[in-house]
Amino acid sequence: MSRYRFELATPADDADLRRILAETPMGGRIAVGFCREPSYFSSAVVEGDFHQVIAARDCESGKAVGFGSRSIRLRYVNGRPEPIGYLGSLRVLKSHRTGGLVARGYKFLRELHGDQRTSLYLTTIAAGNDAVIRLLTSGRAGLPAYLYAGDYCTLAIPLARRRRAVVPSSLTIRPAVADDLATILAFLAAQGPRRQFFPCYTPQDFFTPHGALRDLRPADLLLAFRGEQLVGTLGAWDQHGFRQNVVLGYSGFMGWSRFPYNGWARLRGLPGFPRPGEPFRHLTAALPLAADDDPAVFAALVDAVMSHAADRDASYLLLGLHATDSLLPIAQTRCATCYTTQLYLVCWDDGESLAAQLHGRVPYLELGSL
Repeated sequence: MSRYRFELATPADDADLRRILAETPMGGRIAVGFCREPSYFSSAVVEGDFHQVIAARDCESGKAVGFGSRSIRLRYVNGRPEPIGYLGSLRVLKSHRTGGLVARGYKFLRELHGDQRTSLYLTTIAAGNDAVIRLLTSGRAGLPAYLYAGDYCTLAIPLARRRRAVVPSSLTIRPAVADDLATILAFLAAQGPRRQFFPCYTPQDFFTPHGALRDLRPADLLLAFRGEQLVGTLGAWDQHGFRQNVVLGYSGFMGWSRFPYNGWARLRGLPGFPRPGEPFRHLTAALPLAADDDPAVFAALVDAVMSHAADRDASYLLLGLHATDSLLPIAQTRCATCYTTQLYLVCWDDGESLAAQLHGRVPYLELGSL
């Protein structure tokens, strides 16, 4: 009889899931521990309308020792709404990592996939995590196909020093108010389909405790107008009420450059990178969009958010964009460092047709929902 069994986690497993996350940091140049206090399940509302957690349970202790999540939401695919999944939070405690555990977990996932809620999933894997990439892309032991879809870049933009926003005379930038919601949704419905996998947002996703943009207040979302026309959005989303990150260590370039960078940053009045064990205080950029990818609109929004957020309790704005996004170079000129993950399309046989039909639109992931 196997020592492990696989099943759907319930709220009774919440403490185990939070413990596993805390004890399995994300590697790379910056090792980050993820916390989901006070509740893993309440934090998962940002990941999708439908959410499942597959738990690997140790039959001897009765505790969960590993898990992965399956979330599904409507996204624009080739310009049309399509239910698309996201596979995330694949974690196994180090003392329980065995050769067959991942394969058995994916077998259970394949059974869940039989509900036909979606045919295609997205996932991201940290660049440089070669062992995991080799395993998951091997195609062996019944694993689904992993199709590389480019790099996803998360930029850390310093917030400590107020930056003067340079706004073209043709633009007006201001914080949103609740009455702007219909205008915001119309803008997202017009511009979102230009991005592959952009979420199909609804009124219930905004400014509510249980929406996909939980804790994003109207005042945190800046709107750019040209006359009466909304032409850009960018929010500074504080997720610390339900998601927290702790820096556990640095390696490679970051390992030796952090000290001189921090010294330089102090002289310039900028934030340094925290010491190992300290929380990483940041805001997460939400809805980074400009009509027709107008660089002037996006640059003005980034600078306005940096100025608007300078007095908040955060050192950095984290902004995520696909490597092929034409808006990325604008943000890169303002960032201190970049964390790269690899985006994959994940599918079994029933999703191969949709994956093959994807047009060449720039992929979009909402960083605060990953």
